[in-house]
Amino acid sequence: MRSCYLFARSVADPGDARLARLLDTAATAGLDTVITKAEAVTPALATAVHRRGLRLLGSVACFRGPDGPVPVGDDGLPWRRMEWYDGVRPNDPDWNAALAARCAGLARTPGIDGLVLDFLRWPLHWELELRPGARPRSASYDDATLTQFAAHSGLHLTVSGAQAARLIAHEHAAAWTRYRTHTVTAVTHDICEAVHAARPGLWLGAFLVPADSEEERRRLVGQDGTGLGALLDGLLPMTYHAILHRTPAWVADVTRELARASAAPVTPMVQSSTDAAALSGGDADWGKPFGAEEFTAALRHALHAGQGRLCLFPGEGLGPTHWSAVRTELDAWSPAQSTATQPAAGRRPTEETERA
Repeated sequence: MRSCYLFARSVADPGDARLARLLDTAATAGLDTVITKAEAVTPALATAVHRRGLRLLGSVACFRGPDGPVPVGDDGLPWRRMEWYDGVRPNDPDWNAALAARCAGLARTPGIDGLVLDFLRWPLHWELELRPGARPRSASYDDATLTQFAAHSGLHLTVSGAQAARLIAHEHAAAWTRYRTHTVTAVTHDICEAVHAARPGLWLGAFLVPADSEEERRRLVGQDGTGLGALLDGLLPMTYHAILHRTPAWVADVTRELARASAAPVTPMVQSSTDAAALSGGDADWGKPFGAEEFTAALRHALHAGQGRLCLFPGEGLGPTHWSAVRTELDAWSPAQSTATQPAAGRRPTEETERA
């Protein structure tokens, strides 16, 4: 997959000249896929995308508020909004049944070529909470979740809220992680069943939190690369280096770590801009501005570690210099590069295994 993510407002009018230029540029640069919100996909948009030889994937927000089962933090209080993000518990049976039905309905959208599950996790505003020096929060310590945890683990808890959070952290951390990963993997399985019953063979993937290790990803948000990779057709770690105050080489580190765990192909994401207000229309901190050289470095690291796969985020953030770099790097890439010695600064040198 060589793709870009476009915001829903950019694709709202499939006849818009700016969208036509963007799709033309993406196809000419060597991309093969466009991703946008699934609810924004219309037959007219699908026609515009397919006419240029691109496929069209729709993203689905699984566990994002403000509506939905409210998590309880490790302080015993309802989860507090951070920037634009409201988390939702991924373990409410009614919510999850409705989510699976919603995904099945979106799978029937005329012209859509696949779905990418987003916010498929326990609550965490990782864009801020995974920055160096930050203290990630934990959720959910509500009564319903603790009852489920006790049933899954066989433990008998006599406390709740903040007291339960402290007890779990000190004595039952491993069981808590197993329960949380089981929850996310199980709901993913149910979504896959519903989607493939509605439309057999439809491509289905997920955006994953770009944790530094599989252990950290499982512990913080319940995403298990091995379990999810066995269910899905592709995993896309959201490796936005500037948002997380990292170097371009970090993109490759995260990608290799996930690829080592997952049987599904891994497609790293490359951040194109830090101008959140202009591009997304929202007020978010996307990190310090960076130039074309840093973008090209991130692009190269993504291609090497991703076996030629990448997703540019957002597509609207690329100017002529960026698109020129994309085309140059895609034209120059070959599978042999992914097994060659990587640029310095990677944390964990690993062997690459090539996938189709």
